[in-house]
Amino acid sequence: MNDADATPDMPGRLGVAVQLLAHAGKQAGKDAAKAGGERGELTPTRLTALAVLADAGPMRLGGFASRLGVQVSTMSRIVDIMAASGWLERRPDEADHRACVIAITSAGSALLDAVRQDGATRLATCIARLGPDDLAVLEAALPVLESLAQQVASRQPVTLGAPVSA
Repeated sequence: MNDADATPDMPGRLGVAVQLLAHAGKQAGKDAAKAGGERGELTPTRLTALAVLADAGPMRLGGFASRLGVQVSTMSRIVDIMAASGWLERRPDEADHRACVIAITSAGSALLDAVRQDGATRLATCIARLGPDDLAVLEAALPVLESLAQQVASRQPVTLGAPVSA
């Protein structure tokens, strides 16, 4: 397929589809988080924050804000709400006792695991309903989707028209 054959709105459609898939477990997360009260609502930003801390480990507020693409003051408010909900905590920075690092708590890890499990279960249920032809197309597309995800996540420059490595 060349550029002329590509669907003009493919990036937009793919982006929407990926977002919908990524947030498949969002409602379960909200339900699981209700114990934290109204301030403890699990928003997509807070869910992303939990995932970042779970994957990257404890980090300073500035680095955390940078990872999420928000201002430090915004990140500080997010951290305050999530700490009040018991999902993360501030700890002294061992390298610089004047600073602190933000870390996910066991409650935050459990919530993240529950949301991920629910999302995986919902997705598995939907995949199980696909016919053999659609399953084959999906399986064939996985290496390309995985490569695209890695390129986007690492912000690698993408050359238009160049094949995507699988």
